[in-house]
Amino acid sequence: MPLTTSDIFFILQGVPNTLFISFVSFILGFIIGIPLSILREFTPRYISIFAEGYEKFFRGVPVLVFMLFLYFGLGGIVHIFKDPLLASSLALGMRSGAYQSQIFRGAINSVGYQQYLAGKSLGMGKLSILRHVIIPQAFIVALPGLGSEIALLIKDSSYSFILGVLDLTMYSDILRRAKKIFFEPYILSALLYIAMTFPIANYLDKKGSALKTKYGLR
Repeated sequence: MPLTTSDIFFILQGVPNTLFISFVSFILGFIIGIPLSILREFTPRYISIFAEGYEKFFRGVPVLVFMLFLYFGLGGIVHIFKDPLLASSLALGMRSGAYQSQIFRGAINSVGYQQYLAGKSLGMGKLSILRHVIIPQAFIVALPGLGSEIALLIKDSSYSFILGVLDLTMYSDILRRAKKIFFEPYILSALLYIAMTFPIANYLDKKGSALKTKYGLR
């Protein structure tokens, strides 16, 4: 049975929550990821080991398990975690922080130690070099990786369906149960996920490549 126009608009109601979770989790991951990458690269081992532990933990634990832990576990103690949007965004954001840290670490290393030495030769302090020399260039190098991370977050936001979030996946499943059509809703939702992820990842990949060429960072 083909989907009607009203069916399509019904499923589209889930797009705002999907994008909300993806956006919030990316920003949280960005806020976590940059400091972690700096701790890993520019602090003594006894400090950087904590950042390394964070990365390994959140890269190793399935994000769905962490969502369930926040919602059903901590939610029984701290009521705010019973908000499925919050639990989903926080779980994805903390996991994203570990992955974004890896992205920024690779970007920082690609900038090169010579840039750091050049800043030192100009009398700049370590924090000033990081802020004005290393981080701006590393951000450009990291753009393709960040595009891939955004795409991953949009796709993984579908896990929030388990907590009852009315996202794209949930609306597809509601339509499937209501009209007893088993393929079309999921095919449409899959196409919508592709439509949301591919342009972002493709744009940031091309933008990053263009900026690296412009500023000689290749």
